[in-house]
Amino acid sequence: MTRPTLSVCLIVRDEADMLGPCLESVARLADQLVVVDTGSTDDTVAIAEAHGAEVHHFAWVDDFAAARNASLDAAAGDFVLVLDADERLAPGAADAIRAVMAAEPADAPPTVYLPLIDNRDAAGQALGADFMPRLWRNRPGLRFTGRVHEQIGRGVDGLRRAFDDRIRIRHLGYDPALAAARGKRARNRALLEAERAERPDDPTIGFYIAKEDYAEGLDESALAGFRRAMRGSAVNLALSATLFAVECLRNLERFAEAVALAEDRLARAPSYGDLWFVAGQAALEGGDPDRALALLENARRRPEGLAAIAFRDPSVAEWRADLVTARALVARGRAAGDAGDLGRAAQLFDRIRPRLPDDARLAADLDAAELAVLRRRPEDAWARLEPTLGPAPVDGADILLDLIQLAVEEAGLEPAYGLLVRAFSLQPALLHRLPLVGAAAELAEALGDGRGRAQWLHICALLDSPHPEHYAALALIREAEGDGEEAARLRDRARALGPSGADER
Repeated sequence: MTRPTLSVCLIVRDEADMLGPCLESVARLADQLVVVDTGSTDDTVAIAEAHGAEVHHFAWVDDFAAARNASLDAAAGDFVLVLDADERLAPGAADAIRAVMAAEPADAPPTVYLPLIDNRDAAGQALGADFMPRLWRNRPGLRFTGRVHEQIGRGVDGLRRAFDDRIRIRHLGYDPALAAARGKRARNRALLEAERAERPDDPTIGFYIAKEDYAEGLDESALAGFRRAMRGSAVNLALSATLFAVECLRNLERFAEAVALAEDRLARAPSYGDLWFVAGQAALEGGDPDRALALLENARRRPEGLAAIAFRDPSVAEWRADLVTARALVARGRAAGDAGDLGRAAQLFDRIRPRLPDDARLAADLDAAELAVLRRRPEDAWARLEPTLGPAPVDGADILLDLIQLAVEEAGLEPAYGLLVRAFSLQPALLHRLPLVGAAAELAEALGDGRGRAQWLHICALLDSPHPEHYAALALIREAEGDGEEAARLRDRARALGPSGADER
């Protein structure tokens, strides 16, 4: 039996930074590489040709469908796979594509396969996932429509859609910084508005315009758009719109409304784990950890039916739900004084830590350090806090201050002072945190370390401390050293700030 052939089709413009890795990811899969260039001024065309692509030129007419159809017209394979330059096949995707092509009979009804598009930022962190039409048997009648967020096969009788999360494509183009730098937001909005002018009642266009508002932080406008999409769209798109509407309500701090909206939709789509997750987040942020924990129990569910083809963030089941569950346990345990909840949270932080990406691991380590302080375990708290002082000294400063107070209570003044001095030596940026330096001055005074106290008080003054007692105490030290002029200046500063400590003797 002859193996079906595959044409990989792209449209590009000024994609020199992105195109090479994309073409490399399909090099062993594609029988034909079709690249339609819409006006590049960089090395895009040369890179495409170096990878063996057939390069065609198309004058850009503000219409993605027109350019895509030009690439389909040049495709000679039995099947076509449509990619963008900022996409790459994920491991295993090539084998899954071969299996799909081999399994489809030549006389099968027109079928479009929708892989899972795994959106990533520049650092590789997940930004959520959607199913998008990318693979089908090459048929003359299967063509794109729509200036942007173009659709394939609109109006084709009997068209089937097959959602296949075995085929995963990693997409980097939704990285906020990258999208802004390349003008994608403004371009997409202009094209969407042109589409809306022609089809004002199309809920799909309204949904994508709401997503543009959401990406730009226009939560009120986005919320209204998502609510309209919830009412007028197909069920899977309505579910996606509900998820984004809940996120808008969270951003607007309308937490009870967010939970109610999610629960109403979950009654009809109980397997939509991502919606359980955002509802749990909203409940926690609204001050109801009990409700949050009940909702989060369902956040790891594998979506079924129409929920399986709605927007999805794979990291929810992989680690996000567990991380928010740990935070909810801390919130409930803190409020109720429940050592059991706090212990379970500590165990969960430890269990999920190896699964976390770097930025989430840093935040979780800070949470775990704060939890260890709450559980009155100073050694454990320091072990968790110390690695965070390099990448996040500001975030760890308040936790360190609480840890020093705990160390005073549990171990005494000298060990606490030693711990604080060690923290300063490990991360000098902490010397810019006035509460920590002030604590060092107090500990030095309590321990009779006059030289150390003078040093810390001097740093407090350099930090423009708002506490008059710092200047008054430093004035006494300078006076004892014979520097009357400096002592007078410091006393004037203390009096200007207020009476407290200004006349300390």
